Amino acid sequence: MHWIAIILTTAVLALLLYWLLITTEGVYLGRRVVVWLYDITAHKYDGIKEFEPDAEQFFLIRPLLVRLRQVPNPLVLDVATGTGRLPGFLLEAPTFNGRVVGLDASGKMLGFAAEKLRPFGHRASLVQQVADKLPFAANQFDLVTCLEALEFFPSDTAALQEMIRVLKPGGTLLVTRRKGTEGKLFVGRYRNVQQFEAHLAALGLEEVHTNPWQLDYDQVFGKKPVIGNR
Repeated sequence: MHWIAIILTTAVLALLLYWLLITTEGVYLGRRVVVWLYDITAHKYDGIKEFEPDAEQFFLIRPLLVRLRQVPNPLVLDVATGTGRLPGFLLEAPTFNGRVVGLDASGKMLGFAAEKLRPFGHRASLVQQVADKLPFAANQFDLVTCLEALEFFPSDTAALQEMIRVLKPGGTLLVTRRKGTEGKLFVGRYRNVQQFEAHLAALGLEEVHTNPWQLDYDQVFGKKPVIGNR
């Protein structure tokens, strides 16, 4: 019985450690752990994700270009940009003539992003900062994006408030909602579609809607109201 208890205890601890460090990527252990985990995995991040250029252009970039089609020289902010996934694909699009700022708390991830975005020169810039303290003036960006990251911030609400603050009136916010079984493992953080859309609306966005995207994520769009239109 003694050995059975030891084995069961070890198994429980192993599962807990896996949940804390792998499934939820350190979020319940604090921001420093999350950033550290991304720093030590930055060199293999793109290999793990295996981004498919055609799928990225069709399912991610094309919807953004539609929303920017009336905006001359758009300015885009990508929060938690990682290795520069969205900036790279967006700047490769022939019809995009704007600039992109990528922001991330992980210096190692930004190092790989810098190499990826070097060919685009001044059209791409990178900032090392956390999402809930964006170092930008209000009403500055035509589009703000945040992919596969909200659930790893200390407060998704604080980060969303900052993203909305720096978004221009009439501008678009694109974020992702973690879904599925793993999404529900983010205890105290999971929201279903209706709850998430209501949360964004309560923060001041309009025209909030969800698009199915990946196995683990939905895309959720919202628009910052134009002053005087509410």
